[in-house]
Amino acid sequence: MADGRKPTKRSAPTGASRPAAGPARPRRSRPSARVAPSPKAAGTSRHKAKLSTPPAGEVPQRKSGANRPGSDVVVRRGIVAGIVVAALLLVALVGYLVLSYTPAFTIAKVETTATKHISRASIAKLAKVPKGSTLLNLDEDKVTRNLKKNPWVGSVTYERKYPDTVRIVVTERKVSALVVMSAGDVVWYLGEGNVWIEPASIKVGESDSIDDLALAAAQKAGVMLITDVPASITPVAGSAVNSEVLDGVASYREQFGEKISSQIVSFSAGSVDSIGCTLKSGVQVSLGSPTSISSKEAVLAQILEKYKGKLTYVNVRVPTRPAYRLVDSDDVEQGSGVTAKDAAQDKSASGDGGSGTSASGQDGTQGGA
Repeated sequence: MADGRKPTKRSAPTGASRPAAGPARPRRSRPSARVAPSPKAAGTSRHKAKLSTPPAGEVPQRKSGANRPGSDVVVRRGIVAGIVVAALLLVALVGYLVLSYTPAFTIAKVETTATKHISRASIAKLAKVPKGSTLLNLDEDKVTRNLKKNPWVGSVTYERKYPDTVRIVVTERKVSALVVMSAGDVVWYLGEGNVWIEPASIKVGESDSIDDLALAAAQKAGVMLITDVPASITPVAGSAVNSEVLDGVASYREQFGEKISSQIVSFSAGSVDSIGCTLKSGVQVSLGSPTSISSKEAVLAQILEKYKGKLTYVNVRVPTRPAYRLVDSDDVEQGSGVTAKDAAQDKSASGDGGSGTSASGQDGTQGGA
């Protein structure tokens, strides 16, 4: 400077003379690789938080029906409807009970229809409808038990005709077979279910054979004939059969197919081991005890087919070793069932029921069948 003094340095103002410092400016930091959520995003509303997706593997739960608008109304309506229905049922039950024990529908008339073996009067008498019974409280089970004391009664139905009539409809038990007992000229009806019904009325003359008459009666009725039943068997009307040999015959009848059973007109049941049958053609078949029935049937069908019209006797007691008898002549006519005389001759000729021999026939065996 001109006066030779050195310039002094001006120091920065201190204290009150320094202007007031403003707010500190935030220091910027270097942005990281991961972007932080904005304050707006961080402040997501509660509604959006509730709509967030559930964790993986969890099934979102829907609101229950109880929380849905109007669901309480539906529940109330269902309860009311249930109460109304229960009340109506209760009223109907009370009304039925009241009517059951009032004389309004007291049975005054019992109608019946006769069957082949039971008259109308017999049905009404057997029924024994309790006095004072009404159409609503009739004990059908008790009346049915009364009616089934007659073994011809198979089933019973009831028809109500208001105000005071009941109609009883009886269906007869079907006859399954006519059974000729070996002792005396006695023939019994055997019903379905192997139940004895009653003795059959067959008149036997001095020169008649009970087997021949019974065969004719069975064929007329379209039922099976069973002969030679042991005298030790004592039938009782309405009771079930208690006989091993008749049970054996029943097994053959149940298990034979239509092809064989349709050809059989009678069974011989002298013993379990000697059960046999006679075909419509007159061929005698020795069956033996009721074992391996399907095998015996198959072998018998094979022999009948192979020697059709040429057989008089077949033995399939042992199905793996069957035997048969053929007639000599090729001019053979079909018969209509064996008669008692034919059966006796065949038994004497065949002896024990094997292949046998006869003057007019030839024997054969068939192995490995």
